Amino acid sequence: MGKGLRQYTLRYGVVVSRRMDRFDAFHGHGMPKMDRSIKPLTKLVACLFACVVLMAIPVRHASATTTVKLPDWVCAHPDAIFVDGFQPAAGITRLPSNGSGGAIGSISRTISVPGYGSHTVYLRVPPSYSLSHPLPLVLALEGQAGNPVNAAQDVRNAWVSVADANQFIIVAPVATGGSGGWIAPPPNPSDYDIFAAAIADAEAAYNIDRSRRIGWGFSAGGHVMHDIMLNDFGAPVSIDTFAAYSVSAGILQGLACDGLDETQCNALVGSASRHIPLDIHVGTSDPLLPYATSDRNIFQAHGWVLSSDLWFTTFAGGHTYATSQLGEAWSHLCPFQALP
Repeated sequence: MGKGLRQYTLRYGVVVSRRMDRFDAFHGHGMPKMDRSIKPLTKLVACLFACVVLMAIPVRHASATTTVKLPDWVCAHPDAIFVDGFQPAAGITRLPSNGSGGAIGSISRTISVPGYGSHTVYLRVPPSYSLSHPLPLVLALEGQAGNPVNAAQDVRNAWVSVADANQFIIVAPVATGGSGGWIAPPPNPSDYDIFAAAIADAEAAYNIDRSRRIGWGFSAGGHVMHDIMLNDFGAPVSIDTFAAYSVSAGILQGLACDGLDETQCNALVGSASRHIPLDIHVGTSDPLLPYATSDRNIFQAHGWVLSSDLWFTTFAGGHTYATSQLGEAWSHLCPFQALP
């Protein structure tokens, strides 16, 4: 991996980062240490940055994207254009991609990313898919794995029953970093460019409702999801790409708040361009439970409301996830759309 790229892996709940060919394990009070800097700063510049907390936080440009909650019938009857006695279709705004030509079922597609090569993406398209009805899309990110191809397929397969029953399309990219980790910006391009290309390819091949893109990630993939929503390093995916997102055993300190102290991490969350709906799932014996609990508190402190645009669910188990939890996450986030 070239210098200057951010990459990390997650093993048994222990965050390890690689930056400039250097590894940092847990340190101090058990907080995961990660380093976002590209070049060493001079003492003078470091001093000036320390004087202004927010200067350590990437600037996110003002966004006109808004979160809209759809009527209940949209999720209760995903195959309906409208339901008699409820809100008519004319009252629902959709942003259809009007794509066509894609195959149905569990498939793979090859995408090309300028400056980053060709990559395989695994999809699930429900058998009931109809070109006339735009479907939501879930971008599903694997955790760190020794075999990232198998991990991407496993993630796709875990979502199949939920996607088929609720009629949405799953897109699962393959991580490109060493040991199956994700490569995040800066610089660009990075694996985030794969995400953007995979979404664009799906929207060209299928009729997807671009207002209802949902992000989900497990472990390292969850760290990435937080990073996409809260940081802006010029990547082609951002909080504006998604209506909502979910993390299973993903934490802010894993990547989004890497290199930031508690005050700076709080300020980063507070600077989000909108209160994007968020679902958090974590096992009661997962080593990351204390961090996930802290994340919930941070989001609440900045205006997210439990059972309204924030869900925090614990389950008996460790660093893992199950299809039943994916179904819960979908039920929480299905009603949301993002409109420009």
